Amino acid sequence: MKTNKKQYDAIFTTDIATIGIQLDGSKLIKVDYLTRRKDKKPTSKSAENIQNKIEKYLKPKSKVKNLKVDVQLNVTPFQEKVLKQLMLIPYGETRTYGEIAKTLKTSPRAVGNACRNNPVPIVIPCHRVVASKGLGGYSGATEGETLEMKYKLLKLEGVF
Repeated sequence: MKTNKKQYDAIFTTDIATIGIQLDGSKLIKVDYLTRRKDKKPTSKSAENIQNKIEKYLKPKSKVKNLKVDVQLNVTPFQEKVLKQLMLIPYGETRTYGEIAKTLKTSPRAVGNACRNNPVPIVIPCHRVVASKGLGGYSGATEGETLEMKYKLLKLEGVF
């Protein structure tokens, strides 16, 4: 989890995590999981709108199945291909790193690296990508609180 003091457009706490979001204008550019920090009211209507969407999505028994948020990605062309594949994974389903790698004619490790560098987790659902045996990693973590978030997100979606 991140502990740095980036300038966030909103910081809010859910049952899953404390989340910081950054926008460029009205487009989401970054979602960070933070160690417990004081919430920060949204700095704009766009930030408030995105915060509300994420909070509704993360509520237990939510009827929100997809987060429709305008994002601006600053990633490599390969990462963009992987992230587009993640957007195709339906709510409540998972794919393995290997399955995505086969589709893109690359390696599971390359897919994992692209997932690790996903700038907007939750919105682009990298939590739906799992190892052939087990959860795999999440946001670069293979254990601890961050990996527990992946489990909680998948449980929220009814995978477990």
